[in-house]
Amino acid sequence: MDQKKRMHPMMMPVSFFASLKDIFFVFIILFVLNYSSEATWVEIGRILFFVYLIYEFVSVIVTWWRTTYSINESFIEIEQGLFTRKHHQIPYDRIQNVQTNTPFYLRPFHLTTLTLETGAEDEDSSFTFTAITKDEAQQIEYVLDHYTKQKTSDAIDTNIIETETDEAQAMTKEEKNVHFNPTKKDILKASVLSFSYLLLIPVLASMFSNIDEVYDLSATGNKIIQFVKDSWFWIGALIILFIIVAICFGIMRTYLKYGRYEISSDHERIYIRKGVLNEQHFSIRKQNVQAVHIKQSLLKRMLKIAEVKLISAGGVDLSGEEVNSLYPFLPIHRAYTIIEEILPEFAVQTNMESLPKKSLVARMCQTPVLWIIGTIIIVIFFPTWWPVSIILFLFTIVSRLLDYYFTRFLIHGETLQVRTGGFFMTTSITTREKIIEFKLEQNFIQKRFDLANMETANRSKPVHTTPLYNIPMQMTQRAFIWYTGRNPRIEGGLDGE
Repeated sequence: MDQKKRMHPMMMPVSFFASLKDIFFVFIILFVLNYSSEATWVEIGRILFFVYLIYEFVSVIVTWWRTTYSINESFIEIEQGLFTRKHHQIPYDRIQNVQTNTPFYLRPFHLTTLTLETGAEDEDSSFTFTAITKDEAQQIEYVLDHYTKQKTSDAIDTNIIETETDEAQAMTKEEKNVHFNPTKKDILKASVLSFSYLLLIPVLASMFSNIDEVYDLSATGNKIIQFVKDSWFWIGALIILFIIVAICFGIMRTYLKYGRYEISSDHERIYIRKGVLNEQHFSIRKQNVQAVHIKQSLLKRMLKIAEVKLISAGGVDLSGEEVNSLYPFLPIHRAYTIIEEILPEFAVQTNMESLPKKSLVARMCQTPVLWIIGTIIIVIFFPTWWPVSIILFLFTIVSRLLDYYFTRFLIHGETLQVRTGGFFMTTSITTREKIIEFKLEQNFIQKRFDLANMETANRSKPVHTTPLYNIPMQMTQRAFIWYTGRNPRIEGGLDGE
C-alpha cells in the first residue's frame, strides 16, 4: 500500500474562494447597495456574513487536513469528511474517464485539478483532486493505463511505477497521434458560428445595471442619447465602434476557449485539450465509447461544418461544460476522417437508406401537438398575435418535411447508423455490442401504414437513447434480427464486463 498523501495546500484557498461564489450577491446587497445603511437587518446580515466567512475558512482547513488518499495495487483509497469520517475505494476497473482542469491561478504553482469518473449514478460516482501537482496527476493517469495493460498479472509494483513514470510518460507522448489543431481560419469560423460577439450585449447591460445601482447614470445617459440622436455621424460611428468591439470580443473569447485545442489519441485512449487561460484535458478509453454523434445545425450544414460528440459510459461535465465533444466546428469531411482514424469501428458510411413516401404521409397525419398548444396560448393570452399561429403551423409542416427528407438508416456489419432531424440534424453511430436495449413501438396510425418506431439505448449517464420514427416494419424486423444475433456479452461497462 502506498503512503497516504494530502492534496496540495492550495486546495484551501481554491475551495474557500469557490465557496464565496454562492454569497457574492449577498456581499453586493450588504456592502455595496446598502453601504451607508444603518438598518437593523443590514447590521445583522453583515455579522452573519462574517460568521459564515470564519466558518468556511476553518472548514476548508479541516477538510484539507482530514482528506487523504493513497494509490494501491488495484484501487485508489480516499478518506475524507469534516465531522463524519468517510472511507471509500475507487477500483481502477471502474474508472472510465479522466479529466484535468488547470485554471490560470493554479498554473504558476504547476498544479492542476484531476477528476476520476466511474460512471456510477450515486454521489460517489466521481472524485476530484482539487489541487495536486501535475506530476502527481500524470502518475495517477499512468498507473491507470499501466493497470489496464497489466490487469491480468497478480499485482502492480507501485514503487517501480514511480521510478519509471518519467520514462513512461515520454514514451506515451511519443506514441500519441495528433489528429487536429485549429488554424487561425478555424478560430475565425468558430468565433462567427459560436455567436460569442452577441454576449457583449448582456455583459454591457449587466455592467451598466450594476453601476447604476450605486451611481445614478440615468441623467448622464439621457444627455448622451440626446447628443447622439442629434447627429447621424455619431450614430453611425457608435454602431461601427460597437460592431468592431463585438467582433474583437468574440474572437478573443473564442481564442481563449479554442486557441490551444488539440485532439490526439494512442492505442488506448482519446485525448482532448482545450483552453488558453483555463486549460482542460479530457481522456477517455476507446473501449468506453458507446456511440458517436455528428451534430449539425442548419447554418453548419450550409457551411459544411459539424460537431462530433462521444457518448461514453460515465460521461460527465467539467465546470458545467461538456468536454467529451470533439472540436465543435470541424469541417464535415475532416470530422469523418478523424472518427475513422480514432475509432475505426464507428467509421461513417455515406450511402444510407431513405424512408418511403408512406412514412411522410404518416408524419403528416400525426397530431401537431406543438401547434395546438401554441395556438391555445395565443388565443387565450395574446389574441392580437394570431398570425404567429400561422407561422407556427408552417414551421411544423416544414420541420416534418425536412425530418423526412434527411432521415436515413443503415445497418453495416456490426454498425448501426441513424440520421434524424430537420433544422438540427444528428447522425448517430453505434455498434451492436454497445446497444444495451432495443425497443419497438407502433401506434394506431402506424399500423395502417405498416410502420413502427425504433429506439436503441447506450450506456451513459443518464442512459442515452436514439429514436427513429415511422420506419417500415421490414426495416425494424431486419434491425431486430440483427440485434438479437449479437454476442450476449455487452461491452463498454466495466472493461467490457
